[in-house]
Amino acid sequence: MRDTVQRREILTFLRSRRQHCSAVQVYDAVREKLPSISLGTVYRNLGHLLEDGEIIAVETSDKCVYYDGFVQDHAHFVCDGCKNIFDFPLKREIAQDVIKAGFSIESEKVVYYGKCADCRSQK
Repeated sequence: MRDTVQRREILTFLRSRRQHCSAVQVYDAVREKLPSISLGTVYRNLGHLLEDGEIIAVETSDKCVYYDGFVQDHAHFVCDGCKNIFDFPLKREIAQDVIKAGFSIESEKVVYYGKCADCRSQK
């Protein structure tokens, strides 16, 4: 895929933060440096970056998609209360069992859904 100023700026923005951002949040941030960028361009480039494995998409239980520039192996926890997304180290035990069973893992995505400690304590 062609490397463009827009794509580089979107990727730089996502990799510069540890929080997960919606397409609109990416658009608002990138527009500060590239005022003429359109929301459609942001969505198109996010799609290309996903296809190329440069970013990760995490979907919340209400079907909102957030983008993560941290692509090293890790799991996500999505809080159904506050909607925050948390990163956790990925445990390899299940993957090892899958490989021992003769399967070949091409990619993986681990997402847990529930309530974070703060939301649970607000009952």
